[in-house]
This record gives sequence, structure tokens and C-alpha cells, in this order.
Amino acid sequence: TPRTFVKGILPQFVLAFPAGALQFACYEWAKDRFADLQMVGAFPEVVCGAVGALGASVVRVPQEVLKQRVQADIYPNAIAGLRTVLTNEGPKGLYKGYFATISRDVPWNALSFMFFAQAKDVFKKVNGRTASNEENLALGALSGMTAAVIMTPVDVVKTRLMTGGATGGIVGTFNAIVKEEGAATLMKGVVPRCAFLAPLAALTLGLYDGFAKELVSRRIGVPVAELE
Repeated sequence: TPRTFVKGILPQFVLAFPAGALQFACYEWAKDRFADLQMVGAFPEVVCGAVGALGASVVRVPQEVLKQRVQADIYPNAIAGLRTVLTNEGPKGLYKGYFATISRDVPWNALSFMFFAQAKDVFKKVNGRTASNEENLALGALSGMTAAVIMTPVDVVKTRLMTGGATGGIVGTFNAIVKEEGAATLMKGVVPRCAFLAPLAALTLGLYDGFAKELVSRRIGVPVAELE
């Protein structure tokens, strides 16, 4: 039924705001640290993206735990799920699969930001100008999709751990999947994952870049078109 497609939307929607705020606050903090060291390029972008994801993980892991279990019909809704987890497992239950989640989100975030920065540089070298907001959306989608394909195996392992479909930790689950189901299983869900994360990255990276330039332009009085 159509309702199936919106399962788990409540924790996704409600917790997206604090998670996003933490991500970009930590990302900007890391950028400032690298700026103080006068370091630019791919390495700072990777680290800043990773720091942003780590900051957001405080909210994103509970968000994922509740969403995944509602989608798997373990709980009827997020509120019931939250009550059950806190009653049976305590607050630590909300962080089940934490390391599996950050082992997916941190690299994906880091790779997405790095690919986006590199894509913008390549675009500028090829076209002799900076990308427009619309073009940045396309570059962001391409960056997020590329990172999503690379990180799909980790997402499969993470999902198994969070939904209780596997035990033995990240390495144990990874080995069990390869041994019992074949390596191809690690790429299961890559198409819907890309279909979800490509537009997510386009909006996150593209809109962030656009708003950041607009804020800087107003603060220093330089037209957006003249900003790098």
C-alpha cells in the first residue's frame, strides 16, 4: 500500500533538523581549523566531511535505529519503538549498531564532500567559470551517488546489525554474508540507495554551497559571482 513508502518518516523528519545542524556546525568548525593551518585540497575536505558526520551521529544513529525497525515492522511506529527501546535496553539501545552506522556515514559524508569539491574544481578548469546553483545540484548528485555505490556493502552490514538480523559485529557479519550468501549480496539495494542518496546529496551539497556563498557575499560585500 502507499503507506508502506512512508514507514519510518517521523524519526527521519523530526531528527533531520538537529542532525543537519550538528553536521554543518562540526563541518564548518573543522574547516576553520584547516584554514588556520592554511591547508586546502582533497585531504581537508575528507576530514571536514568526516568530522561533520561524526557530530551528526549523536542524533543520526538513534534516528536510524528507530527508522529501520519501524520499516522492518518490528515496531508499529517510532514513538512505540522509542518507548520499547528505552524500557528494554535503556538509552544505549538507541545506539545499537553505532560503529556500523558511522563506518558507513562517516566515509560517505567524507567522500561526498571530497568528490563535490573536486567536481567543482574540474568544472571550473574545463568551463573557465564556477558552476551555477543548478549545476552544483548535478555535481552534488553525482558525488553522492558515487560515494553511495562505494559504501553500499557497509550499509548492508549495518542494516543487518540494526534490525537484529545478524550478530558478531561488523567483521563477523561481513564474513557471514560473503560465506553464506555470496559477495554479490553486499551490493543488495544499491539502486534504491543511489536513488535516495543522489538527490539527498544534490540538495545537501548544492543548497549548502549556494546558501554559504550568499551569506559570505552579504557579509563581505562581494557579489556571489566573484566568490570562489
